[in-house]
Amino acid sequence: MLEAGFDRSLTGLDLVEVGKGRVRASLTVSESVQNFFGKLHGGAIATLIDDIGTIAVVTADHFRRAGVTTDLNVSYLAAGEPGDTVLIDAEVLRCGLTLAVVDVEVRRRPQEDKPQGELIACGRMTKFLGESSRPRG
Repeated sequence: MLEAGFDRSLTGLDLVEVGKGRVRASLTVSESVQNFFGKLHGGAIATLIDDIGTIAVVTADHFRRAGVTTDLNVSYLAAGEPGDTVLIDAEVLRCGLTLAVVDVEVRRRPQEDKPQGELIACGRMTKFLGESSRPRG
């Protein structure tokens, strides 16, 4: 799913845990995801939120639909530095018949002084899941 098209730009993305409605991934801030100033690019962060959130939706949806993103909100709180490993945690808040809502956090890998890891960005997205394969009537 993440090996084709634009998503290939997330070189080195690893899925660490995948469960029902929850996904954890990690990515090292390499040159391919850096902006002009050498920091983790905002577009890469938005793509991480969209991609990892989508995988979480697929694990939560009975029909395994990826849907399409209809709304994506990202708050950028800190810079990802070159060589940092960031953890991306997605949790599905609601997965219904046609819509799903997902919260995603992007954090620097935990250190002794910050055991939860510094929050780099947080996002929320809504996915339109489309028609289910459930018969009508």
